[in-house]
Formats: sequence, structure tokens, C-alpha cells
Amino acid sequence: KSYRDTVADMYRIVFKQSTGVKGESWMKAALKILTIGLLICVLASCGPKATPAQEGEVQEAATEKTFADTLKEPQDWAAIEAAAKEEGKVVVYASSSRIEDQIEIWKGVYPDIVLEGYDTGDIASKMKEEQNAENIIGDVWFNSEGELLFGEMYPAGMILPFIPDEFKDTLIISETQPFAIQRYGGDVFGYNIEQYPDGCPISNIWQLVDGTWVDKFYMEDPLAEADKVNFFVTLLKHDTELAESYKANYGTEWTADPDVDDSVKSASWLWIKKMAKNPNVVLMPGGDEVMEAMASLGMTEPAGMALTSYSKIRDTIKGEIAFGACNGVAPAMGTSGVTYLAIANNAPHPNAAKLYIRFSLTVEGREPWNVLGNWPGRTDIDPPEGAPTFAESGLWPEDPMLIYQTASQMRDFWTLNALGD
Repeated sequence: KSYRDTVADMYRIVFKQSTGVKGESWMKAALKILTIGLLICVLASCGPKATPAQEGEVQEAATEKTFADTLKEPQDWAAIEAAAKEEGKVVVYASSSRIEDQIEIWKGVYPDIVLEGYDTGDIASKMKEEQNAENIIGDVWFNSEGELLFGEMYPAGMILPFIPDEFKDTLIISETQPFAIQRYGGDVFGYNIEQYPDGCPISNIWQLVDGTWVDKFYMEDPLAEADKVNFFVTLLKHDTELAESYKANYGTEWTADPDVDDSVKSASWLWIKKMAKNPNVVLMPGGDEVMEAMASLGMTEPAGMALTSYSKIRDTIKGEIAFGACNGVAPAMGTSGVTYLAIANNAPHPNAAKLYIRFSLTVEGREPWNVLGNWPGRTDIDPPEGAPTFAESGLWPEDPMLIYQTASQMRDFWTLNALGD
């Protein structure tokens, strides 16, 4: 008999004995059923194995399409927009208050899809908590914290790249940098143009830490603002330039400086140490406070200088402040950060998220950021009127992985030297 017939016969025997019990207790009958059941299990384990597919047959395993797979599908934008309208909205976590202006532009282009845009802090933590809780609210990462994007969120599969096909040849992307860059920005050394109408009052950034500059120097607290730590970490990639500018300023090698000790590994570490120890440094809670302190109109007291966002120049153009960037200062007037666009894994509105990323890369969608101090991520879009190209700006680009690996050490180094002896 076959294996299946044998098992069937055994079941019939069991049921016949158990239903026709005479003189036996139900307990004994139950024990018989249990014993024969165990025998059936043994037989099942020794039964014939499933036969492999015959030659020429294709045996396909069922595979579940991942969310990441959907981002690689052919881009039918009519279908994507139709699906986005069905979804009804898109939720964007942004690191810029100017998303409020973008919302108004979006309403005119996609009135059937609500853009919920939030200028919020700690975006990485917020989106990480949503992923861990499997309660995804934010669809789009519109943020400049590249160190957390590349160091944590992307490797963990929480945030995924999406590149609109029509822009793939105009965006700087690679295997190691697969995200759409919406814009470049910068932190720069600045001054009050009313008090210094002839230009920046320093020519070398070492003059900010050697006693040449004796007025106040304002900046956001690097222990509270990640981009200021990023500024310091970025300097580490330019030791040669800082060493050369040190020699141009002092006439000696940086290694002869009295502040050099075992903690100072290079000229860049030396500059950061001197800045931390500088008694003229005033730490502020935010960029607006920095501007109020040194770039208010009509100041009569010495205004000081600052390290702040290059894009504040937009307020100078409006006639609201008197801020100017130190163009031409050696070895560079500042560093450049990057604002990335990406989609949350398992975003609740994936098609609307794709549509939003595409929109934010267009001339119309990036209009709120079309100001001096910001540069478009697309290489085929001109910079704001009156601005040099990004390549000509002289800003030193940030390295997100170096920041991720070094930021904690930099905060400790800053704190130790700021506290003094």
C-alpha cells in the first residue's frame, strides 16, 4: 500500500476501536489513540521526500516585492500622479522654515494633494522612532544631516533613495551617494557691511584666534547645533591649506605654536583649539540671534564678526540686516552642507512622496531656496542671480561619514578647550 493508504487504514482502526469500545474505559481508548497518533508522526517523518522539479521545469519561489523595489520601477509619471491623488497627501519633515513658502507653490500645482510640511528639529530621531514603532507618519526626509543619513538611517534600511529619471543626469549621484541633492548651503565667516563698507576686516582666519581681531565673534553653540560641529570636522580635511595659511599669517610653522600639545594632531585641530579658547567667542542659541547681535541695521557699538549661514544674505538683500560674507579670506570663507531628499521605508504615501521629490528638484519647487547662499543640487540650473557657481564659491564640502565618525570626538575636544585649564 501507499504511504497515504497506510495512514488512512490506521485512522479507520483507531476510530473503529474507540467508537465500539465494550468493557474498556474511555481513558484506555484515549491512550490507544495517542499511541497510534505518535506512530503516524514517526511514519510521516520517514515518508518520501518531495520530488524535485523534473528537468526542464521551472520551480519559482514566491518572493515578496520590497518597498525599495518599487522605487526602482519604471517611472510613469501620469500613473504616479494619479496614485498620489488617491493617497491624498504627503508628509515632509524639513530642516527649513521656507517649506511654508513651498507649500503655497505646491497648492497651485497639485491642488488635489495636501502637502503637510513641517520645519522640525531632530528629524533623524523622529523618523527612526517611527520606523522602530512601525508607525510611519513622515514620508519624506528633506534634511541636511548627512552624517546620520549615511551613518545610520540608510544602512539600516529606514530611509531610501529615489531619483526621478528625468534628472538622473543632472544630479551628482554615485553608488556611495545615491540620494537626490536638493541644494547646497554654507556656513561662512561674516561681518557688518555698514561698519566695514570696504569689505571683510580680516584676510586670514587665523586672525580670529591670534589676538588680531579683538571684538566679539558670534556663533551658534556647537554643542547644540550639529552643523557647527560639522564645520569644525570639515576643517580636518584641509590640514594643508590651514598649515599654509598659518605660515602666511605668522611666518612660522604651526608646529611651533605654544598651544600645540599631544591633543593637537594637525593645523586644523590647532585652529579649533584656539577658537574654543578665544575669550571673544560668544555662543548664541540660533542664527537669528547671531544676526541680531552683529548685523542689525544702524549699530553704533562694534558689531563683531560671526560664523553663520551664508543664506542670511537674503535678508541683507531685502534691506533687513547688514550681513556680508568674507569672500576671499584665506584659506576659505566657509564650508558647504548638503540638503538631501529621500523616502521613508514603507512610507504611507509613496507615490505622493515621489511626486514631491520630483517637484522639489524643479525650478518652481526650489524657488524658496533660490537665494544667495544656496546653490541648486541640479547641475543644469543656474545659481541665484549675482552668485558665483558652486565650484567657484570656494566653500569646502562636508564629508558626512567623516562627520559621523568624528563629531563626538570633536564635541569633547571643543568642550575641554572651551572650559580652559
